[in-house]
Amino acid sequence: MSAFAALPALAGCPGGGGSASDDGADTGGTDDGGPGDHDGPAPFRDQWRVVHEGPFVELDEAGEPLIRNLIVGNTLGYNDNFVNRGDVIVEFDGEPGTIRVEFRRFTFASSQADAEAVYDRISLWAYNSSTGSPKRPVDMDEEDRCDGVDAGGAPRPWKEGCAVYLYYDGQAQLVRAGADIRVTLPPEYRGALALATSDDVAEDSYRNRGNVCVDRLGGAVDIELQNGLAMVSIAADSPYPSCPAELVAECEAYDDPSTDGPDAWAADCPCINLGYNPGLVKVESLEPSSADITVDVPSGLWTSFYAENAGENTLQGKHCAATIEGLAAVEFSPGMSDPNKPWLRGGIANQPAAAPAGGYRIDLKSSGCEAVGAVESPADWDPEVDDPEPTLRGAIEICEGCLAGTRCDELLPGG
Repeated sequence: MSAFAALPALAGCPGGGGSASDDGADTGGTDDGGPGDHDGPAPFRDQWRVVHEGPFVELDEAGEPLIRNLIVGNTLGYNDNFVNRGDVIVEFDGEPGTIRVEFRRFTFASSQADAEAVYDRISLWAYNSSTGSPKRPVDMDEEDRCDGVDAGGAPRPWKEGCAVYLYYDGQAQLVRAGADIRVTLPPEYRGALALATSDDVAEDSYRNRGNVCVDRLGGAVDIELQNGLAMVSIAADSPYPSCPAELVAECEAYDDPSTDGPDAWAADCPCINLGYNPGLVKVESLEPSSADITVDVPSGLWTSFYAENAGENTLQGKHCAATIEGLAAVEFSPGMSDPNKPWLRGGIANQPAAAPAGGYRIDLKSSGCEAVGAVESPADWDPEVDDPEPTLRGAIEICEGCLAGTRCDELLPGG
């Protein structure tokens, strides 16, 4: 998976309530429809349920970060396990100092009872060790655990570098079983996220794509997916969100006495001179997957960008464009605005006059430009359609305001 250096009734079948044996709190949401009169296995999807909620203390008393990195999801899993295969959602509108993790489990089953039996085997794996090669919870060190409660019964404080994975309690995870993940963080978090998911396509008639949505990102995110949709809205008011606010203010008001006029964000200003990392949105689909990618940039944010569809594109035939829409003061890099290559764009927007190359970095790549079929919820499934009609995927858009004010549950198909 990608990582940094330094998400009312039971859906799927009629007549179902929540899984009685699931001890997570029900947080609502419905998925109407399902197999109806169809005989045989069908897709089922549970409600959103809280699997952890507890303290998320990101800064120490001196204002230094305690939590710099958080991993959510795993694209390919490990040892036939740990594969979420669903949507990954991260939202920054939680209570201060609190993290909430929710699962919405799904599977293919012959009955609701069978589906619930699968749900009972799916749980949260949250540790800050062995994240690249996770082991069964019974084989992990309890001191490295990030969820659950401590010896006194209080929720454990979240730790630096923790991963939110799905764990399936069995010899091997069922290929049609997984979960959507939703993580809610406080708006103040400015650390890095590594998010990953994959598609649920074992059943030809139910090609459920793993989508990713990040709402009001304040820091950095690295996203890996397959043929899904990726949508990110940036809320950062600085190109260097990891830099302390007082140093950001110094950079904005920076004035080099050896030059005329103000020198905002000159190379000698503290955020740059002291080596703070700029903000980042990196999204890439695994080869040869085709993902639609949209990133919404705040007005006036100093941004450098690179957007590419690396699949098979022909100007007079099938191609997937990379578009820059609504950004002010855009300067394209040499060769990065070629009308004969609309699938490749790179440059900078809103660069301060005295600033070096840099700014909030946006790096987007779809590895394919191909037709993709998708069925996004059990309610949309038709057992008579073996091959859902595909549409072309691989378009990339960097825009100003195109996602603003729209929550992830409204943006993502399937609810």
